[in-house]
Amino acid sequence: MDSKKEKLEELEEQLVLLYRFVAQNNSFKKFYYEGVDVKPSFKDETGILNELISNNDSEEILKSCIMEIEESKEDHMDETKDKPQFHEVLDSYDTEVLYNKYGMSGVEDVDKLDIKKLIGSL
Repeated sequence: MDSKKEKLEELEEQLVLLYRFVAQNNSFKKFYYEGVDVKPSFKDETGILNELISNNDSEEILKSCIMEIEESKEDHMDETKDKPQFHEVLDSYDTEVLYNKYGMSGVEDVDKLDIKKLIGSL
């Protein structure tokens, strides 16, 4: 795999982890904490994670970014093949493998990623 594809793959992996973090927190807010002011229980030294959680469009933005990366990775793809759906891309990543790769114990450790660099790449 060439350097550009490796960088795209790494960016997509990290975005998938970030997407899962945001989606999980939003689901918890909707299901458990609706109408309750709860302080986040995750580390966020940059404030970016709190902004992502509070922005209603974050999931959609991250989803779009992941799909754009997937399409740019697949530019050489046979045109007769269908483009993958978002859930297929998301499911193609083993989160346990990604957690180990990035030194995370779970989605709550997303702060171990270089969030500033990740967001700057978008």
